[in-house]
Amino acid sequence: MLLMGAAVWLIDMDATGWYILLTMIAAVALFVLWLAGLVGVVNVWIWIEKNWLPSTKGRPDPFNATTQVDIGENGLSVQGLGHVDWIDVLSIEGVPDSDNYLIVHTRPFRKLLLTTEVDALASVINHYLELRSSSRTALAGTLQTRAIVFCWPCFLAWIWAGYALAGTMGLAILLHTSNASLFKTMVALCVLVPLVAWLVWAIPFSRISLFSHSRVRAFEFNNTRLRSIDGAWYIDLQKARVSHRQVSGIGYEFDFLSIRSKVGQNLDLLLDGSSDQRELLSVLRQRGLLQQSTP
Repeated sequence: MLLMGAAVWLIDMDATGWYILLTMIAAVALFVLWLAGLVGVVNVWIWIEKNWLPSTKGRPDPFNATTQVDIGENGLSVQGLGHVDWIDVLSIEGVPDSDNYLIVHTRPFRKLLLTTEVDALASVINHYLELRSSSRTALAGTLQTRAIVFCWPCFLAWIWAGYALAGTMGLAILLHTSNASLFKTMVALCVLVPLVAWLVWAIPFSRISLFSHSRVRAFEFNNTRLRSIDGAWYIDLQKARVSHRQVSGIGYEFDFLSIRSKVGQNLDLLLDGSSDQRELLSVLRQRGLLQQSTP
């Protein structure tokens, strides 16, 4: 907030010429510095969350070597590491400006960098990821799916923080420039207030787009129980409020499954419309576990 106050204090609405331009640039620089600080805090939290909060049990040892990877109907076989079933292949991610490298996110081995023709390999992996579960799993009555673990209350808090900070900035401008002309005041309000809001909103927007691959988890649904393959979540949906929500706003539009457990953890799963997710929603409706969609 000190940086925000300094930015408002720098703006002199009675100034003319190059001076007002320089003060505006300085104010914007302070806003950017403030945003960089927020991004730094978020990155520190992500690092703590990744390296300290989860249990280290079951983590793979660091692996940095070139090895052979075989792809087939049963999954990936990585020489020197082991086998990965398709349910444990969480997502794929391209490398910018590269046609020869593809990052495959897996549960047991985390990220694997595969070197080959990206378009051909991505088509093969997407084909297997779209296939239904194996006949053994299907006979057992278990539905498998993948989704991004998403915190809607956290995202909503960032959105309201953007509105609140933008409103505070607008109020500060009005108080600081009470003697300025109407034109200068309107220019400041129309430029700085939206800029502040977007600087705040840029953090959750970028986190979803940049870190979505690391948030993908594989789930199994059996009878009325939903559990993640990595063991982080285990929820009896009969003891939870489950709803399919569709929300939209300035710059975002989400479709997610909201699970509010009466005992245990809450869970939000961001949906992308894949066939396994549609089947999960259909099964939940058939079994009377899903409330009416909430717009």
